[in-house]
Amino acid sequence: MSNPGNAPAQSNTFAIVSLVLGIIGTVGGIFIAIIGVVAGIVGLVLGILARKRGGSRGMILAGIILSVVAIVVGIIGYIATAVFLTQS
Repeated sequence: MSNPGNAPAQSNTFAIVSLVLGIIGTVGGIFIAIIGVVAGIVGLVLGILARKRGGSRGMILAGIILSVVAIVVGIIGYIATAVFLTQS
C-alpha cells in the first residue's frame, strides 16, 4: 500500500528549463547579444507556460525574471554594438 503523505515532489520541467535558459541568456548575453535575446525569449515563454501549469512558484518566478533580464542584456548589447560601430 502506498502512503499518500510521502508522495514524491512533482518536478516542473518547464520551470527548470526556463531558469536554466534565463541564466544562460543573462551570462551569454553579456558576450554575445543574440544568445541573450533568443534564450531570454524561449525562457520567458516556457516560464509562462510553467506558471499556467502550476508548480513551484519560486523557480518559475526566478526563470521569468532571469529571462526578462537576459532579453534586456541582449538588447543593451545590440545598442552598445551599434554605438561602437557608428563611432568608427
